Amino acid sequence: MAQARRLKLAGAALSAAGLMMVGACTSEDMAMFADAMAQASDEMAVTLTAVPSFGCDYNVDGYLVCDDTGDGFADRYADAYDVAPVAYVPVTPPVRVNDYGEAYQYDGECDCWLREPSLDELPSRRGHHD
Repeated sequence: MAQARRLKLAGAALSAAGLMMVGACTSEDMAMFADAMAQASDEMAVTLTAVPSFGCDYNVDGYLVCDDTGDGFADRYADAYDVAPVAYVPVTPPVRVNDYGEAYQYDGECDCWLREPSLDELPSRRGHHD
């Protein structure tokens, strides 16, 4: 991702140098040049984005792009039929069980440990011999 940004900055620097050299251009020429640079920047943002082979992912600009050739780099912007990757990993709150087998579950809303009887365990038998 950082490489794509560096390439964009390098392209902008080269275009600025090109503008200094081309002093006799009309405003129409400059607008055409700006459109061409914007299009080149968009194409670079697509083709330099690594995505899963034959899959889709987001590029540095936040657009969904897809790989159609299987080389692991985006070839085109996604359309309405492409699916964005969704990584849902359920996170269970931490649980602590005291020596009596009483379970307490962390609650992030109150930043506290709340008693949760459904997670109780058998109490440890410290000091007892079987």
